[in-house]
Amino acid sequence: MLTACTSIRNHLGELLDTHLVEGADFDDIAAAVVAARDECGQGFSRDELIDQLGVLFLAGHETSASALTWVFYLLAIRPELVQRIRTEVKAVVGDGPIGLEHVKRLSFVRNVFRETVRLYPPITFLPRVALESTRLGDYPVKRGALVIVSPWVMHRHTQYWRDPHRFDPDRFSPEREVGIQAGTYLPFGLGPRVCSGAAFATVEATLVIARLIRDFNFEVVSRGAVRPAARLTTRPAHQIVCRVTRVKE
Repeated sequence: MLTACTSIRNHLGELLDTHLVEGADFDDIAAAVVAARDECGQGFSRDELIDQLGVLFLAGHETSASALTWVFYLLAIRPELVQRIRTEVKAVVGDGPIGLEHVKRLSFVRNVFRETVRLYPPITFLPRVALESTRLGDYPVKRGALVIVSPWVMHRHTQYWRDPHRFDPDRFSPEREVGIQAGTYLPFGLGPRVCSGAAFATVEATLVIARLIRDFNFEVVSRGAVRPAARLTTRPAHQIVCRVTRVKE
């Protein structure tokens, strides 16, 4: 593990050094972190920059990869949804490149991602520490107590969701989304500590889904039942193997 961490930090350091040379002109996340200043006008040191980029790399990579694993598994077993995605991409983009400017209009693609992270939230449990004594319903909570919030449980609760175990992207359509109770959908958390990368992850996933589903078919070839496991992220207990073929022109 130590060797892997050292390797990651070294690679991030190499990337960072290209941004720290005088006259460097980049328009990316690393450049934004380098340019960040605190209230005293102080920027990050090189080691601190590597720390910040490491958090972005690991948090953004691991959670996005887990979510997209579930996306392509679910679409592989629901071919009618694949066709809806291709129809929407064709209507919005045509045959040209799919770019950032198309994301807002790819509403069904975006809803496929939103529904996926409802069923399989990237972070299964959110730990929090009570800053003061309080009550949660009928339960007293002492100051300093560890409180576990579970998006997995909340997203599948029959009190808040109709047919909660069904994969239904249309529950996020404009006419149905208004019926979702506030505070019951939290794949990225809620409140002041909500995931800062939530919007980025949604845009990233929408582009990846649209680009890959337009050009490729996914067929599950794994044997046995697919079961989720709560590890660092919500991931399959065993790898899901898919056969990927290019869509015929």
